[in-house]
Amino acid sequence: MLKMIDGGQLVPALDRLSAILEEHPDAAWALAIRGRLFMDLREYTSLEENAERFRRLQPSNPLALTQSAAAALFRQDLSAATELILEALTESGQTVDSFVLDVASLLSYALAGNGILLTSRVYATLALVSTGYEDSRMAANVLQQINGDPSVNQLAKAVPNLIPPPESADWVERYDEAALLLSNNKVALAQTKFESLQRSAPLQPAVLSGLLNCAIWRGDHVAQSELLVKLSQCEELDFDERARFLALAQIASPDADGMTVEHTELMADVDSIDEYQMALIANPRFEELPADALESVKREGDVAPRSAFQILDRAVLDEGETLTADNIPVGLAALFLFGRETDRSARLQVLGLPVAKRPQVQELLDEVAPNVNWTEGEKGQLPLAMIATPQIGGIRPEHQKDLDAVVKELIRQRVPETLSTTPVKLLGDVSLKDAASDDSKKLQRAAMVRFIEGEDSLVARDEELINRLCELGNLPQVERKKITGDELEEIPGSDLDRIDPSGLDPENLIYLIQRAQQISATSIGRRASIALLEADTESVDDGRFIGAKIIAYSFLMQRATESDEAVDYLDKAKVYAEEHKLSDASLLLAELGLRLRRQEIDLFQNTVQAIVQKHSDNPEVMGRLQQILAQLGLINPDGTPRQAPGMGPASQDPAGGGLWTPDGDSGGSAPASPAGGEASGGGKLWVPGMD
Repeated sequence: MLKMIDGGQLVPALDRLSAILEEHPDAAWALAIRGRLFMDLREYTSLEENAERFRRLQPSNPLALTQSAAAALFRQDLSAATELILEALTESGQTVDSFVLDVASLLSYALAGNGILLTSRVYATLALVSTGYEDSRMAANVLQQINGDPSVNQLAKAVPNLIPPPESADWVERYDEAALLLSNNKVALAQTKFESLQRSAPLQPAVLSGLLNCAIWRGDHVAQSELLVKLSQCEELDFDERARFLALAQIASPDADGMTVEHTELMADVDSIDEYQMALIANPRFEELPADALESVKREGDVAPRSAFQILDRAVLDEGETLTADNIPVGLAALFLFGRETDRSARLQVLGLPVAKRPQVQELLDEVAPNVNWTEGEKGQLPLAMIATPQIGGIRPEHQKDLDAVVKELIRQRVPETLSTTPVKLLGDVSLKDAASDDSKKLQRAAMVRFIEGEDSLVARDEELINRLCELGNLPQVERKKITGDELEEIPGSDLDRIDPSGLDPENLIYLIQRAQQISATSIGRRASIALLEADTESVDDGRFIGAKIIAYSFLMQRATESDEAVDYLDKAKVYAEEHKLSDASLLLAELGLRLRRQEIDLFQNTVQAIVQKHSDNPEVMGRLQQILAQLGLINPDGTPRQAPGMGPASQDPAGGGLWTPDGDSGGSAPASPAGGEASGGGKLWVPGMD
């Protein structure tokens, strides 16, 4: 039978196992193997039946519990799956079976997809660090995605540590016992002890931190938020630590709404959309969106809209009008037009509309659809960071050359204003500006700024943002302190932006840049890169760090806010590589996307030719070149021609706008998806040998 499985004959193997179980109903080993085969074949109903039989036979068998966890996972019952995996870990002792870790990895992936990030992190880390476990690729991928996503707050990229108890406390020994159980994955037993401690030592930070870690392992995101709030109320803790706990409480649960803004949708049934479509095209406050935006709002069982328009806060610029931060149009919401269906009339639908902007949008809708009866649909929450980020629209092709600088200035002007004037529940439904003089809300104000400090998608665009918010919120400025290399590894990712890297040696600067890239901490990565460029890397350690400046140039090029700035760093990096006889393969490969997005087709073709001429004998570089060209749609995956390079940029919407990044579109036409979409993943500069 095992030979059948090794040979891929899974169905005959299942038949053989069924025969064995008919003859020996208590053969637990057969149930264990059969459960794995059902998972491989995606027979989830059979897996659940097998798991139930296995658990009746051996209720505390870790493999039986794990099969039940897998069955719960596939029916999307994450709570049950988490509890069962915890029970399996408790029963596993010191050695955890690879099957348990396989399902724990799957669980971490599902939890991350549902926004339960701290719990996802602990299970992915468990699979990654378990001795002898060889298939940790999924767990590593989950951690890489969470860490590298700029839309994930920095505070969610690390699990809070246990807080040590006061040395003089008479319950220290009981605390140590509970902490030991927790470290050995005996979460249920640890929680019982921590709860007992909580009754005798209420509101002690050490005990609350223990209960918090138990809640993280259990996947109870509501309890996680509640315990984080309680920790923020412990006055014996440092004020900044309390603010950090309160900020993390707004992230730990996907249901947390302390830092969100309410949005709604409007709907109206109409006889035909044709007259409204013509009126929208003629109105300069509405900009038609490209066809690829239509599929993005298609719901399951529904049809895609026939057309879509971005509702702008000002008219599209006239031909010849100079683009500035004061006149650039910004989107308020999006309007979709659906044609008549067999069982449904034609309709107009407004999505992504912040409740506070409804009167402004309603006035515009009345201009193009004066006799339409609008009804309010589902309400929801959008992250404040998304609301604060301007969605650019109405840009003419001739404005592209000025767009980067204008958008940079627009963000500098508008983002702090939006963040500080938007009411949020964390502050009791008032804005940061309005709460600035309220001493009773100082902790909440500090937590709000701490939260925004962890939003790389905001801070990377305006490095003075946090200081400006501190000023508006009546809070002390964030001070950056110099550290030694020995201290660097102990600093959590959420605090990296608070350090001054100027005193670090090249080795520690390289480490800091790489760490910044891993967790998408753009600001500190830039400062560390600049410090590395200013350092003497050529004469120290016999030239060991000569190539280090390429790392710095690459980071600065990737994270540039303007394409001209990216080109400048690219040119300097190529000169440095030539002077020091270093390979420029990674730089040339990165240049491809940059030239294409700048619509510099001749330079794009020159770069392709340079790669072929210089690196045709390097299969890794040529393989990566083929992969990039295939991703751009210029060749087929097998290397055969698909379309001319000159056609690449034509498919992009020239009216997109938004912040330019070397690894993403500049488009900001359609409202961003709450899930993060394409903008959620940061690009990385590829070098030969990198996976």
